[in-house]
Amino acid sequence: MSLLATFTDLLCGWGVWSLAHNLGHRWWHLEMRQGKKTPYAHGEREHHRVYDSHGAGAWQHAEDPRELFISFPLFAIAPIGLLFVAGFGWLRGWDHCVPFAIAMYASMVADHRLHILFHKAPQLSGALGRLQQMHMIHHGTHRHNYFFVTGLVWDVLLGTARTEFVEQAKARSATP
Repeated sequence: MSLLATFTDLLCGWGVWSLAHNLGHRWWHLEMRQGKKTPYAHGEREHHRVYDSHGAGAWQHAEDPRELFISFPLFAIAPIGLLFVAGFGWLRGWDHCVPFAIAMYASMVADHRLHILFHKAPQLSGALGRLQQMHMIHHGTHRHNYFFVTGLVWDVLLGTARTEFVEQAKARSATP
C-alpha cells in the first residue's frame, strides 16, 4: 500500500470520527434545548457531568434534580466504531481498514481523555487551556463548539466555533 493511500485512510478515519462526533453532539444538544423526553436528554442544562468530582452527586442533584448526568462512555461507543471500520473495508478494501481504524480510534481516545482532563483540571494553559475554555462554552450554550478536540475543523467550517472573546463581543454589541 502506498504512502498516499495510507495517508488517505488515516485522514478518513479521523474524518469519520470527528464528523460523526460533531453531528451527534448537534443532534443531542438540539433535543436537550427542546426538552425532549428521551433516554439521553430531557432539557438538562449540561451533560457529561459524570466527570465532575466523585462524591459530588448530592450537590449535582441539588443543583439540577432532573439532570441525568449521562455520558456515552468509550466502552459503549468503541464497539459501534467497528461498524464504520467494516463499512470502510467493504468500500475501500480490507487492507485499508487498519490505518482507518488506527486514526478513528486514536481520535476517539484522544477526545475521551481530553474531555476528562477538561472537566477535572481547574484551568489549563496554552492551547489546551483555549480548547478547555471553548469546551465550557459548549456546555454552557448547547449551540456552539460541538468539535470536541479532534473535530474543531467541522465547527469552523459549519460556523459554530466560538471563543470567549467572540461571545463577549457579541454580548457587548447586543446590549444598547
